Amino acid sequence: MLMQLAPSNIQPSWSPSSKLLPLKEGDVHIWSFHTSRPSKDVESLCKVISPEEMNRAMRMRSLEVREQAIVSRAVLRLFLSGYLGVTPLQLQFSTTGMGKPMLQGTGLHFNLSHSHGIGLLAITRIAEIGVDIEKIRHMENMLFLAQRFFSPWESHYLGSQEGADLGTVFFQAWTRKEAFLKANGHGIGFGLDRVEVALGRHESPRLRQVDGNMTEAASWTVLHLEPCKGFMGAAAIKVPNVRPLTWHWEGKELPQRG
Repeated sequence: MLMQLAPSNIQPSWSPSSKLLPLKEGDVHIWSFHTSRPSKDVESLCKVISPEEMNRAMRMRSLEVREQAIVSRAVLRLFLSGYLGVTPLQLQFSTTGMGKPMLQGTGLHFNLSHSHGIGLLAITRIAEIGVDIEKIRHMENMLFLAQRFFSPWESHYLGSQEGADLGTVFFQAWTRKEAFLKANGHGIGFGLDRVEVALGRHESPRLRQVDGNMTEAASWTVLHLEPCKGFMGAAAIKVPNVRPLTWHWEGKELPQRG
């Protein structure tokens, strides 16, 4: 199954590859990919997802959203099966209590996110991981959302930003928080305001505190990700040090071990 990249003005920042390197101790592999693809590619990808996944996608509100859900789930299966050396439909997912998918007994931890035509997939053997991606865009209610969901320090910092920096910092905060919430297994119900993150160009990506606890925050690694121009991403994992490796999968060849 060979696929052609969908026409897009979204240019990836990471080197293209389809080769799956061994996941060594301390490695986190992060792949970006386009979720907007020609209909013939989507039809091919339907063959590698389960009937349940297909039914879930078909319940979504629009053709575009349905197709991007199919592509994202198929890419997840293609990559995980490539790392494990099995066929995509051999994968049997279970879920955590909060609904996060997992593959018991494989030693792989993974997470998936997509936004406005770009997806991110993080895979590691270290610990549970969370990843998030958002298109940087202006929203009229950013300061209101910050006051509602961010810590007082984050809200104050965001209020000091102007012009394009406002959107950049807002989505920097949002993706780092979401990545943490996905990694800790509680999801957004945990409360965005309970985790405070470092912000700005001159601060290293990190958690400042979790429920006021700086020691707990220091046990986490936060990765700043910019897979494409105009997009902001983050990954979070509860270990102090990791080795992130990033690539872009164009979809011209199936991912396979090198």
